[in-house]
Amino acid sequence: MIKIGMCDDNLQTLTTFSNFLESEIMQQNFNAEITLITNEQKKIFDAIYKKELDVLILDIDFKDIGKNGIEFAKDLRDVNKDFILVFLSAHQRFMHLSLLVKVFDFLIKPVNRETVEVLVSRLIEEFKYSKNHFLHLNKWISVRISDIIYIEKDNNNSNIITATKSYSTTKNLTTLLNELPKNFRKCHRSFIVNEKKITSIDKKKGYVFFTNSLKCPINSYFEL
Repeated sequence: MIKIGMCDDNLQTLTTFSNFLESEIMQQNFNAEITLITNEQKKIFDAIYKKELDVLILDIDFKDIGKNGIEFAKDLRDVNKDFILVFLSAHQRFMHLSLLVKVFDFLIKPVNRETVEVLVSRLIEEFKYSKNHFLHLNKWISVRISDIIYIEKDNNNSNIITATKSYSTTKNLTTLLNELPKNFRKCHRSFIVNEKKITSIDKKKGYVFFTNSLKCPINSYFEL
């Protein structure tokens, strides 16, 4: 699930925008949700720092309740370079400055439904081909790579295990391994493990352990 945050000093603007956005997310079957709507930059900073947002829609003119949006975006990029940034402004003159902070789109207020429709289409395409953050299981479902604990073979399918949910895909282990970063390794003929999630190894019993009492088997030669 792709997580979207919105920040503007005018919450009424965000209410209208979020209604359009939620409608388009459903209409285009986008695997995303709006998880944060606020006029407080501190909440946005914390969420970006913790990598709890994949997309941020950010106003530029915050008047007296925060930094200028471009200056604030520079602070955000210092702690997280990977989120998608969409600026929202009534002033087109800021457009060239937005390039300094790796902006994905620049929307002019007032935003209409057609503008949001195009934005959602572009986001779908962006995440469709992104291999940095999401593992795409099929046309409709993607899993956040950092959430994956391990993967197990299940007959002709593979099960993706996270702390809260299990996903099934027809992709085999070899295909999945080629699509994942280097911290994912085959630890057993039927398992792939995310090394970053391992809390302990018991070679005598032949298991690696994770949080939430999860474990999976390993071969005798598996080493971190």
